[in-house]
Amino acid sequence: LAEWLTRAEHPLTARVWVNRVWQYLFGEGLVRSVDDFGKEGTKPTHPELLDTMAVRFVESGWNNKALIREILL
Repeated sequence: LAEWLTRAEHPLTARVWVNRVWQYLFGEGLVRSVDDFGKEGTKPTHPELLDTMAVRFVESGWNNKALIREILL
């Protein structure tokens, strides 16, 4: 299951993680409903940013330190 969830063709996992890190750092996520990315949840305030950050996160090998550094710089 973990291998399937972390495949590059399954971007939702990375998007959720990037959003949670963003929320941890700034107090509010790019998607306000952090626990609901489905139909009931809110839309991202900056969807292109969220997608770009998720792609870069996966390309970095799911490196949290690199993700935080990129967000803060």
